[in-house]
Amino acid sequence: MPDVLPSLPQSIEKLIEAASAFGSALSEAKRNPPSHDLNWYPYDSMASIRHLKLCIQDRYPEFLRALRSGPLLDIGCADGDLSFFFASLGMQVTAVDNRPTNFNWMTGIYALRNYFSSSIEILERDIDSEWKLPDKNFGLTLLLGILYHLKNPYYALESLAKQSRYCLVSTRIANVTPKGTKIEKEPLAYLLERGEANADTSNYWIFSPSGLNTLVRRCGWKVLGRSVVSESKKSPEPVRTDRDAREFLFLRSTRLSAAAEIELGEGWCAKEEQEWAWTLKRFALTVRLLEKESARLFSLEFRIPEAVAAQTGVTLSGSINGIALEPRRYDAAGEFTYEAKLPSSLDQESPMHFEFVVEHKFQPAPPETRDLGVIVSMRREIFGVSEPIPFYLD
Repeated sequence: MPDVLPSLPQSIEKLIEAASAFGSALSEAKRNPPSHDLNWYPYDSMASIRHLKLCIQDRYPEFLRALRSGPLLDIGCADGDLSFFFASLGMQVTAVDNRPTNFNWMTGIYALRNYFSSSIEILERDIDSEWKLPDKNFGLTLLLGILYHLKNPYYALESLAKQSRYCLVSTRIANVTPKGTKIEKEPLAYLLERGEANADTSNYWIFSPSGLNTLVRRCGWKVLGRSVVSESKKSPEPVRTDRDAREFLFLRSTRLSAAAEIELGEGWCAKEEQEWAWTLKRFALTVRLLEKESARLFSLEFRIPEAVAAQTGVTLSGSINGIALEPRRYDAAGEFTYEAKLPSSLDQESPMHFEFVVEHKFQPAPPETRDLGVIVSMRREIFGVSEPIPFYLD
């Protein structure tokens, strides 16, 4: 984390005001074309700030935290309008686009970088192929109006979840197909024919709202806020321009923790070949936070097998440095997340010792004699974790 955090607008209204003021400077910068034979990107990228209002206004403190938790990544940046706006607020920014598919072959963003004497980093990447970002983590990624242009949206979202703690996504959605089939509540996507929507051959997948929600969860994201923007009162569909609707999502990665060192303590069984491990009914871990900014909450993902759930359910409780955590009860098999706020009295500059207690009546069959608790995955990639387990700090 930087020693001096950027000075950021402290409300969504102030953010919109700042965006409007920067829009005037942007218009002045774009008075002349970026080159003699190419023009500027024709759509209003800055309008995304206004559209985001309903998505982030109730989570604005967390949005500020996203901006403060690392550099900003702007994927599919077009002329870089949003990149330069956030840079004007004091953010470190990396802007990414693909020269062959960019409207003006990226002459626009390079021209603006010269105009504003900006230090933003510009990367040319085809994120629909095997691509890599710089070897660092980002606080917030902007993925606005890009997802339905990707052949491989799953790969892109999953890759980003490993390098960005937060993400703002917008994409076109559909509640019905062009023939009227209802898909709103089904986890589906409509695959467009070449040029079927807006005569644009780079349009591929239009997700149903349920499909989009399933996609982001499977790729390692938790939805913090959402909103839909549409100029039509009719049900959105994937082809007609007069039935266009965009869903905006504010996401938090479940695969990238705050920077910390985690040491497993007592109560962990040997890792199996499938890369998971049983805990015992009492297990522990010690966490050392590497950031100056305190974490607010933690979460631990685990799995309850059918054989355990059948024995009157499971209760998980515990403590942090002796401060008790609220017990949670689980009455079914499956994957679960224990999430709780970190106590305000907790000294986070010192190691934090987590102890968990599992209560259930399951008794393993002989020759197993260990007092088994729950199952924890050991295959997630989480920053700063010496033993990769799905333990998350934010």
